[in-house]
Amino acid sequence: MVKQRQYAVKKRTYLGLFLAVLLFFALPAGYLLLFARDPLEPVSRNVILVITAAVFIFVLILFCCLLLAIISIMQNRTLPGLGWLTGKTLFLLYPLVVHCGRLMHVAQENIQHSFIAVNNRLLANRPLQTAAKNILLLLPHCLQHECCDYKITRDPHNCRRCGRCQMPEILDLAAHKRIRLEVVTGGTLARQAVQKYRPQAVVAVACERDLSSGILDSFPLPVYGVVNERPQGPCSNTRVDMALLEETLNSLILNRKGVNQ
Repeated sequence: MVKQRQYAVKKRTYLGLFLAVLLFFALPAGYLLLFARDPLEPVSRNVILVITAAVFIFVLILFCCLLLAIISIMQNRTLPGLGWLTGKTLFLLYPLVVHCGRLMHVAQENIQHSFIAVNNRLLANRPLQTAAKNILLLLPHCLQHECCDYKITRDPHNCRRCGRCQMPEILDLAAHKRIRLEVVTGGTLARQAVQKYRPQAVVAVACERDLSSGILDSFPLPVYGVVNERPQGPCSNTRVDMALLEETLNSLILNRKGVNQ
């Protein structure tokens, strides 16, 4: 419950910046539609009005989709048939949202964390539960202790379970739930793992930057992001909240009776 409350606060960052981007385009377009006057050049004026009207209508559609996403998050449910549309809308303007955040002096890491929280909530609202064999757990190699001589990239079972990192716990969790697991060094190996297993859903542990780019690249494949913990800085002996990871996996897995665990 604590994690959910933290995510609830962070969602506002991305949604608010997304609205700011829409207003940046909508207000000038609306002004031109209402007040543009050039009687000496009626042809050019008509062309400008047509283009402006198209931009205004496109922004209006995006605004409606944003509103649907906010309603979905607030009511903890996805409106029938609109899950793909709301997700695609929020992903479409991601680069502009990041640039808008920079102009407003919002840290990029906070924007990315908020984006991941929005993505997770929208996916959680969808009725997606599947067999454990159809779920892929992607882990960053930095979860392994940096002084370990037994590299587990591509073969996580090479772990010697020395106890200096969380890999033994994660391997036991994946084995208990019969979930496929891969340890990757970046986006290329992550994409190869997805192509190899062709899962119906992915649970990925990584930093905000890697998670946000992975979510965008994999759409419409559902990717649930779990942000890692970095007590020693980025890419060095990182950790993951095991309770949150297990909770995320349980929300996706069907038991034999056909209900999520």
